[in-house]
Amino acid sequence: YSPRCNKIHATTIITQQTQSNSTHPPPDLTTMRCLSTPAQGGETLFASSVKAAQLLPTAKLQSTHGIHPEDVRVNYKLFDKYTIAPEGTHLLRAEGSKGETDEGGWDVNLKEGTSVPLVIKERNSGKKSLVGTYHVASISHLDDPLDAPPRLVFEEANRYVAEAWKPGFEEENIYKHQWKVGDLAMWSNRLVIHTATSTKSYEGEERLHTRIRMRAMEEDAPLAWKFFVDS
Repeated sequence: YSPRCNKIHATTIITQQTQSNSTHPPPDLTTMRCLSTPAQGGETLFASSVKAAQLLPTAKLQSTHGIHPEDVRVNYKLFDKYTIAPEGTHLLRAEGSKGETDEGGWDVNLKEGTSVPLVIKERNSGKKSLVGTYHVASISHLDDPLDAPPRLVFEEANRYVAEAWKPGFEEENIYKHQWKVGDLAMWSNRLVIHTATSTKSYEGEERLHTRIRMRAMEEDAPLAWKFFVDS
């Protein structure tokens, strides 16, 4: 854990979902405690973002989409309505923006969203890692100005992200946690990606957790792997 802990914002949310929203900077740490869970289903899937970075299909991504993963800046947006892919890493469809209708707060971005490098150097471990959430709106090149048009728009951007994460989400790289009441789990969102399983297997039953997300200050936001300079 980081000595920067005195510069962390925290919030507690009662939730039935496990993916972090794309706040700026993105949530650094997440803690979840199980209050109630169905007898079957309701698991959370975890995968190593470091392993995913090791398994990146770099040549395929560059040849298919024309941009190297280490050059990717993913633009996120909190859509008003959306459909999440089963893998939990990207979207199948989306429309609107929460920022257009919600008053918002520190944990909800305005309608313009935020941008984060896909491949980062995790500050404390020094490891190469992927970061992300499913609120993918488009993809830009790290060298492009922030106001430049994106290189890949919604559909192709989401395909890119799906393809980038796919090897790291193979069955042998997944840990499936079956919750029990009282379970407490804590992880770094810069080293681990997670997603909830389908609600269909426990439809009509309650799945309830408390979730605490701790968000670093602006100066501790994820830094692109290609630009990171050791101090």
